[in-house]
Formats: sequence, C-alpha cells, structure tokens
Amino acid sequence: MGDYFERVVDLEVTQEEAGEAAARAIDWLVAEGVVTRETDGDRMYSLYADEGHVPGPRWAEAVVHDGWEPGPLAVVTGRHHHVGGQGEDDAEYAVCPHCATRTTFIDYPASFEPDETVWAPFRAAVEAWEATGAGEATLVTCGACGTASPVTGWQWPDEYALGALAFEFWGWPPLSDEFVAGLTDRLGHRTARHMGKF
Repeated sequence: MGDYFERVVDLEVTQEEAGEAAARAIDWLVAEGVVTRETDGDRMYSLYADEGHVPGPRWAEAVVHDGWEPGPLAVVTGRHHHVGGQGEDDAEYAVCPHCATRTTFIDYPASFEPDETVWAPFRAAVEAWEATGAGEATLVTCGACGTASPVTGWQWPDEYALGALAFEFWGWPPLSDEFVAGLTDRLGHRTARHMGKF
C-alpha cells in the first residue's frame, strides 16, 4: 500500500531557519485556503513526519486539475536527503558546481546499482551533512577539476534533493507550476520539486 506524493524542497534554508520559514509558509498557505491548521495522519507515508495539514477550502486552486480529494500536506524540517520514485536512496549523478562535470553513480541502462567506488564519497558527505550541517566531512572533491565543494553545492537530478525544509503533498493531484512558483517565492530560496510513490 502507499500513495503518490509531490514534494517541494527548500535547497538553501538552514536547519536553524527551517522552523520559522515553515511557519511563514504555512501562514501563507492557510491564508490562501490551500490547507488548514488542522492536522491528520491519514493517507500519509512520509519518512520524516507522522501527520500533515488538512486541505483547505481552496486547495483546488493549487493543482492542475481537481480530479480527486487530496491527502495531507506534511511539513518536514531537519537536514534530510529527499528522493522521488519508489524511495531509492541513491542519486543517479551529481554535477560539480565549479567545472560542471557530471559524476555518474548509476549508469542506466547498463546498470541499476550504484558504482560504490564513485558513490561512497558522496554518500559519506551526505551523511555528514545530515549529522552536522557543515565541516570538512561534507566536502566532495571533483574527479575532473580537483575542487572540493560542499555536497549541498553539487547539482542533483530531479529525483534527489538535500534540504532542511520540505513540503510533501500526499495524494494531491499534480501541483500547478504557478502554485509551486508562488511557494518558492514565499520561501525566497531555490527549490527542487519531485514526485514519487511510497
């Protein structure tokens, strides 16, 4: 059993700022009638939240079409790696922020498993970032240009994001681009957006 979700991840907010940013976004979403302050855990399978905000009277204005009743909106704070699809933990690639070289971890369709030699330094940096937020252990050195960069500075595919604040829309019809742009504007940071099923 499971449900579909669509997630918007703030890529720049710090863990210390995430709670306040989440509260401001919820204030806006409640004022717009997209969600209410009431929470419920039904139809939600989030890895990081037990309940979410109930859809509000104007939720349909946030989606492309209103073909079915949505589930709750979970607000996730804390440093996490977020994945789409069926919940796989590995990204397919990352792009160096300095030289734009792509480092491939999973070479589809030749392989469906990550090359551990290539993925291991990234995995270790992600784990260090989730634990501490900064420091030498969160750096990854590019194999092409030799520059060490924070793992959060690398560009990831749409199905993978690192962030301290995420909004998970469980069981919602597809969100409109305009709505996601409005939420992104409210957050004031770059965001990632992906869909999946758990």
